[in-house]
Amino acid sequence: MEQRSISFIGTGNMAGAIIKGLAQSQKESARMFLYDVNSAKARALAEQTGGTAEPDLASAVRDGQIILLAVKPQNMADLLADIAPLIMAAEEPKTVLSIAAGVPLAVYEAALPGVGVCRAMPNTSAAVLAAVTGLMAGRHLTASDQQAVEQIFNAIGKSLWIDEKDIHALIAVSGSGPAYFYYFTEAMAAAGEALGLPKEVAEQLARQTAVGAGKMLAEKPESATELRVQVTSPGGTTAQAIEVFQKKLPNVVLEAMRACAEKSADMAK
Repeated sequence: MEQRSISFIGTGNMAGAIIKGLAQSQKESARMFLYDVNSAKARALAEQTGGTAEPDLASAVRDGQIILLAVKPQNMADLLADIAPLIMAAEEPKTVLSIAAGVPLAVYEAALPGVGVCRAMPNTSAAVLAAVTGLMAGRHLTASDQQAVEQIFNAIGKSLWIDEKDIHALIAVSGSGPAYFYYFTEAMAAAGEALGLPKEVAEQLARQTAVGAGKMLAEKPESATELRVQVTSPGGTTAQAIEVFQKKLPNVVLEAMRACAEKSADMAK
């Protein structure tokens, strides 16, 4: 299908990861327009990725067929008030795509009646084309709009459609998930150092082990459980470590992810 131009309103960490991922991808060649209240930030990212920095909000809305909203949730109401007249008056219909956490589809649809709206929750692995993104369709999002949205996020990883009611669980698993793996890698490195390894050696071992395990999960057909069992010889050293993990880790993970989901639900209120 024909590529659609994308205007990014906001160029923070997540938007930057998506922009960089799209610039790297061979699957996506849509034109990208970047606007940020920090114009220097937008210009620098545009120069880095081949996008076009926009001088103002009106220009960004005018030039993009898909308007991707990437501002903080607490700023979304003001942004919608600013862009709604521009979108409703546009000669060509716009598709509005938001990656803001905690702002439900109903808010966008109330501000933009009849406009095709979609929420997306990617993660920062977009920067290395390995994101997973949950997509939620508004009432007026057409099949063509859905294909265009999928095209964006499949270019930076994988995407799947979910019901909006499941957004808080998705955020707890994949939206915030990369940070969990980084933190666990930190903890492994610190433990290696405590066991006597030089700090640099422990960090390198922990980091590459995480990379290798992730690659196995990505490229092997076995489940995570099956891959773990393959490494865990009965009565061996790995089994000893897993036994310790099994006493506490599942409950710690559940507690942490429940806290994440509850925070997401609180933000939505």
